[in-house]
Amino acid sequence: MSASIAFARLARHPEPPPDLAYAWLEAPAAARLAFREQVPDWHHLDAWPAGRLFGPAGEYRWQRRSRGEGIHAVLLLEPAAAFPPGFSPPLALQPTREAHLLLWGEWVDPVRDPDGNPDGAARFYARELPQVQLLPLDLGDVPPPAGATPRLTVRWYRDAAREKGDFLRCVEVSLRRDEDAEGEEAEGADAESVDAESADADSGGAGSAGAAHHRASQLPGELA
Repeated sequence: MSASIAFARLARHPEPPPDLAYAWLEAPAAARLAFREQVPDWHHLDAWPAGRLFGPAGEYRWQRRSRGEGIHAVLLLEPAAAFPPGFSPPLALQPTREAHLLLWGEWVDPVRDPDGNPDGAARFYARELPQVQLLPLDLGDVPPPAGATPRLTVRWYRDAAREKGDFLRCVEVSLRRDEDAEGEEAEGADAESVDAESADADSGGAGSAGAAHHRASQLPGELA
């Protein structure tokens, strides 16, 4: 499936696609990963000067510029679609692979800790922080499957014209087992390897350093 990306300097947020269900919000002294509907003030730049809305259909990312100068915005749509007014001409992208980043925390079992998780929601205790995080997961009425942990899925793209480099975005938050995530990442890596070999052949055997695989442990810095 093809995708496209465009950039803009705007005075305020545009109306984002309605199906970007997740919000990753950043402030000097706070950060939050939640369902978008749980953070109705996501668009208030004084509260959240940087962040992203994302979902399977794309990602909207912003960074506040100097006070009074609006925002720098990036919008990636998959599949490719029309962009709001004010954005640059879109750049065509092709997805290359995915990774599933492990999010910190163990589910707070309401049977063992009814005070810590009275409604059995997606509350995960992270010893590294240490604190309880309410993650954007819909567990319904059942606990997480045995061995499953919360993951953030990210996806890489390559400029279809091979002129602008690689792009990375968030896709969704889900529960996955290690073997499930590793199998899907291996399939994506194989596809990228084949694509890189084709690119080398097209360029007369030039090195494929640009197609080197990134370990999931390297990703938090890339996403910052």
